[in-house]
Amino acid sequence: MNEKYLLKLRDDLRLKNFTKNTCDDYYRFTKRFLDFIGKEAMSITYADIRKFIFHLKDHESKKASTINVYTAAIRFFFEYTLGYVWDSKKIPKMKRDRKLPVILTREQVNLLIDSMDNYKHKAIASTMYSSGLRVSEACHLRYEDIRRSQKMIHVPLSKNRQDRYTILSDRNLEILTEYWYRYGRPMGWLFPSTVREEPLTTEAVQLYMKKHVRMLGLPEDVTPHTMRHCFACHALEDGVSHTFIQQLLGHRSPNSTDVYLQMTSKALMGIRSPFDTFERSSMEVCSDGR
Repeated sequence: MNEKYLLKLRDDLRLKNFTKNTCDDYYRFTKRFLDFIGKEAMSITYADIRKFIFHLKDHESKKASTINVYTAAIRFFFEYTLGYVWDSKKIPKMKRDRKLPVILTREQVNLLIDSMDNYKHKAIASTMYSSGLRVSEACHLRYEDIRRSQKMIHVPLSKNRQDRYTILSDRNLEILTEYWYRYGRPMGWLFPSTVREEPLTTEAVQLYMKKHVRMLGLPEDVTPHTMRHCFACHALEDGVSHTFIQQLLGHRSPNSTDVYLQMTSKALMGIRSPFDTFERSSMEVCSDGR
């Protein structure tokens, strides 16, 4: 019933030059919405959209962040594919709960990485931690992106469709070199899939990490992305400036980097409570009240 609209949606997404992942998500979410409503696209109303959103929220318990992506996909479909004017007051963006992610100590990070018996996953995890990469960025690295002499990693067209460079640590370079020799010296994708001519999938990295975290008894909500969070927090504790960390992470807005200020060790950053600035003698009281 809506095949012609979905075909046009694919073209519209390509014209917008979204990343492949965004194109796939928007297409999939829009198709799911159309299948749920079961009506011809041009006859769909705001009431239909609200019904779908309430279904996601109340019956599927989707998070606000996930629902907002569904809404963005439907909005794109209405504005670009159908040519409608979108009224954001009728379909408001949902407020999100902003929970702080888990941050591991340096000792826990070392334990996590050093105990990995699969050297490919060890190399990926160490690269994410030492350079602050997203899991998708690590999986899509190519051999030539590792700039050994410059001690840098080139991150091509990341989430925000921008090139950037980040740091390459000596310790990570040793692990990457050992991995490269062990796994047949790959010259294309640095972390190729074993079953096809493509990079290792993010799902494979997430699955391995989940099993390894469970085996070590670390918090269950530790994910590959935790390595990126730990990089930012530990760098802040070491005195690296907020601006440099923003650039290394590839954040467009400093607000995206501000969250790490909440999660760093205040003691390691040299921040003291004013309660500890009093002279000890002025706070001591004799036991007899004098």
